[in-house]
Amino acid sequence: MSMTILHTILFYRIFGNIKPREVDLLDITYSAIDDPEIEKVVDEKVEQFIRNLETHGNQKGQISVTFHEKRTTRNAWFSRSEEDICWEQWAVTITTVICHTERDKLRIRKDMDRQLSTCLFNIIRYVNDKKDHIPPITTLEANPFPYQIAIPPTNDSWGSMLRKILTDPSQP
Repeated sequence: MSMTILHTILFYRIFGNIKPREVDLLDITYSAIDDPEIEKVVDEKVEQFIRNLETHGNQKGQISVTFHEKRTTRNAWFSRSEEDICWEQWAVTITTVICHTERDKLRIRKDMDRQLSTCLFNIIRYVNDKKDHIPPITTLEANPFPYQIAIPPTNDSWGSMLRKILTDPSQP
């Protein structure tokens, strides 16, 4: 499920020249970007997220997706600097469930299908309704707005992890 959510967010917020693909999961078909680099990043982050949950015995965790604009500012007479400005962030909370019986498995699968459908619908509704905050594209780069997917360490609070991202966007 986490992979589906991340791919959906990226599909609607990466504004470069993309090649779409359809992916089936459970009884849902969703859109993703057909790009090996994006696939690799999402796979690595989901694996990190799962390892984090397993290592610490947690059933609930969060994944953050942030989108940045690189702005060039004039500091002094001839000097310029580039700063990363976060224009959108997504905080995705995921709860894992352990199935003990086949009946539990069927019930949970139906719940997951319903929850995932609702989540994807909400993402699509949000990205279609909320466009005014997206900065203008001022570069010819393939992806004009860099993104970052982060998993907060379990000993960090969510707020401190977001502060780290905003102060140092190179942090994973």
